Amino acid sequence: MIKSDLYKNLAFIYNNTKEQIGSIFYCLLYNKSYQSMKTLRNKHYGKPAVLIGGGPSINKMDLNKYKDHITIACNGFYLKMEDLEWSPTYYTVEDPLPAKDNSKEISSIQSTTKIIPYNLKRFIKKDKNTIYTNFLRSYINTDDDNYPYFSFDCQDKIYWGGTVMYYNIQLAAYMGCNPIYLIGVDLNYFIPSSAKVNGIIVTSTEEDNNHFDSRWFGPGKKWHLPETDRMQQCFTKAFFELEKKNIDLFNAGIDSKLKVIPKVSLD
Repeated sequence: MIKSDLYKNLAFIYNNTKEQIGSIFYCLLYNKSYQSMKTLRNKHYGKPAVLIGGGPSINKMDLNKYKDHITIACNGFYLKMEDLEWSPTYYTVEDPLPAKDNSKEISSIQSTTKIIPYNLKRFIKKDKNTIYTNFLRSYINTDDDNYPYFSFDCQDKIYWGGTVMYYNIQLAAYMGCNPIYLIGVDLNYFIPSSAKVNGIIVTSTEEDNNHFDSRWFGPGKKWHLPETDRMQQCFTKAFFELEKKNIDLFNAGIDSKLKVIPKVSLD
């Protein structure tokens, strides 16, 4: 246990140092993306945004009614785009596992603006529709009372919060969106007995029942063990940080176990 904790602490220090150095040079090495992020500041000031998660509940919703909304989708949403009349305004992925497994599909999307951490550039290739961000994963230990941090300046940095939706909430707030609606955040996961679990990484051996499409984390795809308590902690932090700025965050989904964030209907 002592050796394990020592390794984790050393790994954190290494990753934290690496990220701090990266932050110093981000605006120089990725100046085009840095300037692109500047243009997004308050771009949609006072306009509502719909942030779309991957929960099965969105199969019960008519997503075509959001085609004229500002939308942020993520990870395997391209699977749903096959059936839609529109593309999301923005597309994100911040976890290396789905970024790698969906590299070809996400890189090939040309009908949206992709906002991706710069350290995932090896998976999501640069094109005219891709902006790289300075995304910090190792800025604080998750057991620290101040975890997670929340950024209102996404040109400078964006903080990790256990789910890509936390990344997306920070982006929406940075772009001035208000109110911000969440859908597809079911916060309900089941790990099949057939799944191969190695530490915190799960490899699927069968179809995925945790998302709107069974191919999302289908056979052979890797994902991190879902820590729903930590996710809830981060959603709660986002809610209260936004509240301080008079920005409304609502849960407009169905079949959602998300707490604290007020429930509303967009129908």
